[in-house]
Order: sequence, then structure tokens, then C-alpha cells
Amino acid sequence: MNVRKTGRLLAVGASATALALGFTGSAWAGGVLPNGTAVQSTVAQGYNYATSYAYWSVSAVQPAAGANDGLTLLNAGGGLAGSSNVGADRTNFVAVDSNAGTSPFGTWYPQVVQHTAGSYWVEAQYGAKITTIPTPTHHGTTGAGDPDIAFSVLNGSQVATVSDIYLTAGESFWASSPTAAQQLYLLEATPGQASTYVQGRSAAAAGQSTKVVDNCTLYTAKQTGWHALLLVGDSPLTGSSQAGIAIGIHQYDPTQPTYCPMADFPGPTP
Repeated sequence: MNVRKTGRLLAVGASATALALGFTGSAWAGGVLPNGTAVQSTVAQGYNYATSYAYWSVSAVQPAAGANDGLTLLNAGGGLAGSSNVGADRTNFVAVDSNAGTSPFGTWYPQVVQHTAGSYWVEAQYGAKITTIPTPTHHGTTGAGDPDIAFSVLNGSQVATVSDIYLTAGESFWASSPTAAQQLYLLEATPGQASTYVQGRSAAAAGQSTKVVDNCTLYTAKQTGWHALLLVGDSPLTGSSQAGIAIGIHQYDPTQPTYCPMADFPGPTP
């Protein structure tokens, strides 16, 4: 069941710029990251973005081919909030939950850490997107265009994409690939447990509950609330919005636990 979010828009104004002044020097020369647009650089430096919506947000870095760039995230007080270092040729991300009862609205400071020289792309997403899984209208699917399928999409000009999804404890859904869990992450934060409000890629991987069944990946929520669906690509950006990744998502039927309606995706599944 999906629950509509209310009262989620609050004005931040110039707070991102004002708080950024607390960090001086060339290390923070990157400035404010625009929402949903990748920025390319060759210099290890810091950036910032501000949250003003009761949603998950993310900052992420993608190295050029053969390079290795990590990511750390500082809070407005300059303290370390989270980090991600998963190796060369892989996207590092740190996500923040700003839903009710978790991290308060404020400014966050992603810092790119270059382990090797070269260019990289860095991006933040802090808007307001929701993924809703349709209620199935028929058995199986007719193909990628079936209205029973929702999608998590990352185009070729983006480093990562994030949306909120409301799930109840024990609720499951299918993803259309047996390797989906290596790119599509289900993040859950627990109100009252501050250590879960900010998650890097390794923490996100360790925290999600997935298994491969019938050529698909089955995700199961551990608790009730607004969670994040976060998709990364692990390849240098093409600059084209037409190239990228699309992972299908379908509702799970507990009466058919070993049957995935997208087992033959992108083709039809009887």
C-alpha cells in the first residue's frame, strides 16, 4: 500500500550558500551541486547540496575508466556523516534519509577522494520522486511495455538516481534481472537509530534483503516506511540521455513464491 506524502516542501533559500561559508579553502571549491545534473572535474574537492524535502537524497561519484574515486560526506557541522570506497571503475554513493523521524533538513558536503589521477563525474539528487508499483491486472507480463511494470531508470548522463518507495514490513517486489542487487539498492532507515540515516554503498548492500528466484531478484522490506530505491551504473558516462539502464519492478504474489512475472524480461512471460 502506498501512503501519500504531505507537507513535504519547505523553503531553504540561500541556506546552502550561507552554510558553505563555514568550509573555506580550495578543498570546497566545487560549490553547490545542481539537482540531478552530473558535474565533471579532475580535481579532488568538496561540494554541497541542501535538503528541503521529506525524501531520500544521494551524492555519488563515477570515475573515468580505470580510475578509483571515493566519496565522503560531511554534515553541516563538519563532522563525518558517511563514506563509500568500493574500488576502481565503480560508483561510490552516500545516501541520506530526510523523511520524518530521521535526518533533519540541512546542508551536506560531499568530498571526492581521488585514489588515482583522472577525471570523474559527481552528482547529487535531492528532489522529490516516488516509485509506485502497480497492482497487477493479469498473470505474467506481455513485455517491457506492460502497464503492470514500474521502472527504475538511469540514463547515460547520470551517475545515480534515487526515488522513495513505501513498503510495509515483509512486503516484497521483483526486479527484472538476477544481478539487479549489484546496481539497484533498497535502503531502509530506522527512526531513532541515527546510524541508519546515512548509508554508503557497502552499508546499503549489506542492509538489503534480496534473493535470486526464477531469473529475477526478489527484494523484501524489513520494516514499514518510506525507503529508497537507488540505481547506479558503474561505467563512465556517455553523455547521452538515451543510453543507460532500466530495471523493471513488479509486485510480488505470495501465493506464487517461485514465479517471477518478468522472468523473460524484456520479452513476455506467460
